[in-house]
Amino acid sequence: MEAKPVAIWLFLCSVMVILMVGIGGFTRLSKAGLSITEWKPITGTLPPLSEQDWLKEKSKYEATPEYKAFNYGMSMEEFRTIYLIEYVHRLIARLTGLVFILPFIYFTLKKRIPKNAVIRLSTALLFGILQAFAGWYMVKSGLVSNPHVSHYKLALHLLLALVIFALLLYQFFDYQIKPKQIIKINSNITCYIWIILILVTIQIIFGAFVAGLNAGLIYNTFPLMDGQIVPEDLFYLQPAWLNIFENRATVQFVHRVLALLILVLVAILTIKNASVKPVYIMLLSVIVQVILGVVTLLLHIPMAIAIAHQMFSFILFGSSLYCLCYLRNQI
Repeated sequence: MEAKPVAIWLFLCSVMVILMVGIGGFTRLSKAGLSITEWKPITGTLPPLSEQDWLKEKSKYEATPEYKAFNYGMSMEEFRTIYLIEYVHRLIARLTGLVFILPFIYFTLKKRIPKNAVIRLSTALLFGILQAFAGWYMVKSGLVSNPHVSHYKLALHLLLALVIFALLLYQFFDYQIKPKQIIKINSNITCYIWIILILVTIQIIFGAFVAGLNAGLIYNTFPLMDGQIVPEDLFYLQPAWLNIFENRATVQFVHRVLALLILVLVAILTIKNASVKPVYIMLLSVIVQVILGVVTLLLHIPMAIAIAHQMFSFILFGSSLYCLCYLRNQI
């Protein structure tokens, strides 16, 4: 890549992915995700424009299990609120796609992006398309007899966003970070950061499990779980391994343990590599993220803090990726 506009574009796309993660969290917490019962990528760009259009959309929603189970008798004003939340969610998703695709075509035709970057960014585009289908698959699955979106599907949706974010941000760092002076560092540091990056990814997945299972609504104490280090109901499901993925108490326990493990590992990394400035960004990011997580738990999932916690998980991932890319250019 040869021009600053390309870097600005990549950074903007990365920020928009984080924004989408936040909007997705707001949509979920507002219980608005199932309010639009159809997926129209082109014609769905415009919201209902007349009272008749609104009545038509509301009648579609009234036929869903969610309406019958939880929102029976909802007023038009209440429906408009949740509809517009999901509408904005989808609209910004479309906008994010356009912000990526149009400049990508332009920069590629102008040969402003090298071939290896074109391949990487084309992969991001494919994941973006897959993400759109995954999002609709999530909604569609909640429109059947059980008005609930599986936490596995929620995790997949978030993981796809993380992959897109990683590809965009990696390319941005590849462009921005230039080789500098050789610095004295631990030869194993890159391997160590890779481990942290993998753990952060797993932690983000478990964060989606916590959200999808409403596991943040139990054991709202810290550091103990209602007075216990290890709660008694960790393994009541059979077979035992299923608890890690479907037992709310176990999922929250794993999420807590991973958070503390990542915090300790990053602290050790910082102490042993004090001359590497990016590790301090990682340390600050993980401290902020742990604090956000604890506050979210203690206050029974306040919306603003819960959304910040979800968005900041991507910032923590990004800071780890930055550290990895930085060191690659120093060795």
